[in-house]
Amino acid sequence: MKLIKKTLDTDFIKKWMTKGIDPIVLSILNRRGFDEKDTIEFLSPLIENIPSPFLYKDTIKAIKRIEKAIKNKEKIIIFGDKDVDGTTSTVILLDYLKNLGSDIEYVIPVQDEPFGLNSDKFDSWKNKNYKLCITVDCGITNIDEINTLKKLNIDTIIIDHHQPLLNLPDAYAIINPKHEKNIIFNNIAACGVIFFFIFGYIFFKSNFFNKEIALLYIEENLLKVNIYKNMIKIKNLTLNEFNKFNTYNFDYYYFYSNKPSNYKNILATISNKNIKILKPFEKIYSNSFIKFLENIEYESKISLFNDIFKEIKNFEKILNKYLTLVMLGTMADLMPLIKSNRILSYHGIKNIKNSNLKNLIKLINKLNLNINQLTSKEISWLICPILNSPGRMGDANLTINFLNNKDDDNLIYKIININEERKIKGDQAYNFFLNEIKQNKSYYDNNLIFFHSNNIEMGITGITANKLSKISNCPTIVAAKHGKYYTGSIRGETKYHFVDFLKKSADILMHFGGHKKAAGFRFHENNLNDFKQFLTENSFLFSEKTDIDELNIDAEIPINYLGYELISLLNKLEPFGIDNPNPTLFTSGLRIINYYCIGKEKQHLKIYFETEKSPFIGLYWNKAEWFEKIYNPDNIYDVAYNLELNRYNGQTILQMIILYLNIKGN
Repeated sequence: MKLIKKTLDTDFIKKWMTKGIDPIVLSILNRRGFDEKDTIEFLSPLIENIPSPFLYKDTIKAIKRIEKAIKNKEKIIIFGDKDVDGTTSTVILLDYLKNLGSDIEYVIPVQDEPFGLNSDKFDSWKNKNYKLCITVDCGITNIDEINTLKKLNIDTIIIDHHQPLLNLPDAYAIINPKHEKNIIFNNIAACGVIFFFIFGYIFFKSNFFNKEIALLYIEENLLKVNIYKNMIKIKNLTLNEFNKFNTYNFDYYYFYSNKPSNYKNILATISNKNIKILKPFEKIYSNSFIKFLENIEYESKISLFNDIFKEIKNFEKILNKYLTLVMLGTMADLMPLIKSNRILSYHGIKNIKNSNLKNLIKLINKLNLNINQLTSKEISWLICPILNSPGRMGDANLTINFLNNKDDDNLIYKIININEERKIKGDQAYNFFLNEIKQNKSYYDNNLIFFHSNNIEMGITGITANKLSKISNCPTIVAAKHGKYYTGSIRGETKYHFVDFLKKSADILMHFGGHKKAAGFRFHENNLNDFKQFLTENSFLFSEKTDIDELNIDAEIPINYLGYELISLLNKLEPFGIDNPNPTLFTSGLRIINYYCIGKEKQHLKIYFETEKSPFIGLYWNKAEWFEKIYNPDNIYDVAYNLELNRYNGQTILQMIILYLNIKGN
């Protein structure tokens, strides 16, 4: 394995060290390509930095249609999805619209029903007199189904985040970040899009909607003015325009300065304006690194939004009520944990205790997790799979009831047991296919694997494909047959987008969708041979492998830094996930005191490294046989690793998860 350590910008490191940011944190962010503004925003994930919901061009149109439905007492149906993103999205929107007094119901796919709108359900809808359908986490590819709804005089609002096809559905409104030109960071989970929509709704009902806000601030002894409308900067006034400022009639005027000074002389030049003085940024966020950017325009915007958010009715309420649900859906759907996703997830974790999600808190306690120190790994590996399992194994209504806080201890035990059942069946399917990997891979020029069976559960195709992909080192497709249909999943590491791949077989597939590294599909049994032929002809698209033999080092750690202080430092970068992984650290010159072979087949290693403080534990998976061949007690080693805390039986132990180990100098 080749270790890569990108060259550090020492000027960047030195500058921000003087501001009190640790050099290890700076090294990690600098090697990951963060500039100064990215670094400071990342370390200070402020809610004021969320994007305007009105960047989605159909937001106002969708809100007005819902307002009309509520006013006219029209029946609304939410159509969601059965994974965690789909269920959290459904729960959030259902709760919000119910509280507005809407006549609303929801439906999600159950058993082997396909992803997305299902026209088989529409006959039963006629008798229920629905007038508005809102799809969440689906709908953007349901062109025929939405046309059918239109013929039934049912309007459709699509709130989705999946990649649109070339042709769009003829929906009343579409709210999808991948459909918008003005949204730069568009890789947002559906639950995040739902949150932005609800935020847009309460902003729409506030006194600030469609109002022009003049923000005055002093920069380099000059008075400057930015004009905001619906949280979007629409213009800044030039000096010539400023000379005519008194002729403008804006709806609100705010003034910002980060230094104590006499504003009277400045403000006296602006007559007949009711100007509100904003708090200096440091008084709002005294512990934020944003103050070190020395960007007065940026500070003034944060201060302005902070003041406006406090004025907007129910803003704090939706933060407390929904951000934990948004965090769960975002992390379960493997969204990149940067930009707005990081902001929402950071506050979602922080807010768990205040979220009133009683069942979730009980589940956390049941799993013996510390609610005050929850890590992204515990959420992603323990909590999200449990919430995902009812939908994968038959009925996601259990997850919706769980998230709706229908306080029921039996429900908690039930979804835990369903998850255990799913794991068992997943292991059975994995073992069923394991010995056929090499032969199957050869059918597709060693670029992918495709397994199908009528002896496995539809709900375990994803975890089985994921597990097999780690053994085969290539994209893996697993499909389960139920009735006359195959439903499958594709997982693995590749540079080619899975949805783009499946799109090439759209004439074969009834439904497909997903993300770059995880996608699903469905086709009729008569198309099995056609699908295999498609895979044979297109497997070359996966021939460009990911750099699995390369390991990017984020920071080099001296031996004397190995301790609990280091993990506390790294936790400033939580939550970890896609595009913000747990940092890969490197330490040179470690000596091994002792080691043990562990695991059912003694295939893993538990290593005790010598440090200045106390022996440091490292775990190295599937390397016992290799290590025993090279081990010598006199050797010293170079080690690349992730750090994590192992909580077990009331104890918390700091340990390395070793990614690379070699004799120093070799």
